[in-house]
Amino acid sequence: MSTMKHAVIFATASLLTMTLVGAADGQRDDRNQKRWGADAMPRAGACFFEDVNFRRRYFCVQAGDDLRKLPKDMRDTISSVRVIGHVGALVFRDEKFKGQSGRFLTDVPDLRRHGWNDQISSIRVTHETTTWDSGRLPRWGREALPREGACFHRDVGFKGDYFCVPRGASYAMVPSGFNDQISSVRVIRSAGVMIFRDRDFEGQVARLTSDVADLRGGVWNDRISSIRVF
Repeated sequence: MSTMKHAVIFATASLLTMTLVGAADGQRDDRNQKRWGADAMPRAGACFFEDVNFRRRYFCVQAGDDLRKLPKDMRDTISSVRVIGHVGALVFRDEKFKGQSGRFLTDVPDLRRHGWNDQISSIRVTHETTTWDSGRLPRWGREALPREGACFHRDVGFKGDYFCVPRGASYAMVPSGFNDQISSVRVIRSAGVMIFRDRDFEGQVARLTSDVADLRGGVWNDRISSIRVF
């Protein structure tokens, strides 16, 4: 067989393979396509609502699934997130899991308070082997640092006792004895931190993306009442 015939056969086979792969990708995108409505809520997964406080239309993503690109009419229109079961909801500002990301292990009734309102373009929902009990109380001590997350220290310069919060977890109310004793914050790896003056993520809010060695002299020294680490 001539070299020319070999080239023609190879080019035809390559084109056929590309066509089949493209069709498979299209079918996968079709299967994962979401629309605003009222899906049956999964036993384990996350549901994304058009309005705050889990109101109006929504769509759900089961644990282990992802949406690499939200439809245009849904992109950047999510205002609250319901987390169901032992899962983590990882959201991205850009499609195909690119851009800034945030992780949530607990419900987020109002994304406006957390810098993510109408900012989500792709989603990944993962199974979690460990769970975060939002009702648990922090403990001052010297626990092992999380792989991703933040640690809140009693003293400036990351000294003294501390408690840690893994990425995705939150405290809607830091108990008395903790809320007014945080003087420095260590941010670990790709996590971000939202600190709130009042309980239930209300009142004055600040966003931290790097370590803060000394909260003294500002409005936040010994003034943190609720925390979200995303």
